[in-house]
Amino acid sequence: MKLKNLVAASAVALTALSSQAASTSWGAHDALEIGSNTVTGAIFDTFSFSLGSSASVESGVLSFGTIVGGAYSLYSAGGDGMIGGGDDVGIGAWTFGGTNTVSLSAGSYYYSVLGGASGSASYVIASATAPVPEPETYALLGAGLGVIGFLASRRRRDS
Repeated sequence: MKLKNLVAASAVALTALSSQAASTSWGAHDALEIGSNTVTGAIFDTFSFSLGSSASVESGVLSFGTIVGGAYSLYSAGGDGMIGGGDDVGIGAWTFGGTNTVSLSAGSYYYSVLGGASGSASYVIASATAPVPEPETYALLGAGLGVIGFLASRRRRDS
């Protein structure tokens, strides 16, 4: 009889823990993605996204209320594209407040938000992308500046 009560209590406890974990999929990362959650107790949230090409990604998390140990991390979901797979790679870890920028290649990624709310608290995570210029962009820029320099020196010589 005690075993049944223990199993039932464990199931209820695990259900309570899982209800505090939110998993959000942004799909293909837009120019700006925003996520938020209002919680009481432990925070174990994930926000997953994918990039079709290389991009510079800037992110930040702000909290409202008291969140103890508020931190977030960015992970590559690895070759299988699954969160929590054995091939996930940590890219960076930061505390709430401020912004952070990383350069990422095409692939699947996710943010993991952790902390503990003292009472009811909220947080907002924002993630913005900007494409990383291709090498051809710099070559074209250099060629354009070279032509402008040539024309300026020719004009100076003709005057």
